[in-house]
Amino acid sequence: MLITIADILLFFYIYVFCFLGAFSKDMLDIFLDKIPKVLIFKVLISSLAVTTLLYGASEYLLNKISYRPFTAICYTLGLVSFEVTVRYSDAKEILDLIQEFKAWRKNKDRG
Repeated sequence: MLITIADILLFFYIYVFCFLGAFSKDMLDIFLDKIPKVLIFKVLISSLAVTTLLYGASEYLLNKISYRPFTAICYTLGLVSFEVTVRYSDAKEILDLIQEFKAWRKNKDRG
């Protein structure tokens, strides 16, 4: 497995735009007084997680679309990943989400 400089640069390209998306969402939450301080650790972790997913799909995506829409996808997924990381950062919250999903499925099957 040969990792080239182009692969490393692509990974950092994706990471930068995912980081910018997550960081801008963090700043928006601070300005709207939803959170009291910068959550830089969550920004870094959420950006890294979504970067790994996007890097894995980058060959397919870049064959289908150009870099401009790909950059927008990176930024948007950075926004979403930060929101998910902040909202569901506790095991109890994840279990509550699963319970809500089960209740929704039960109601959907009845109707």
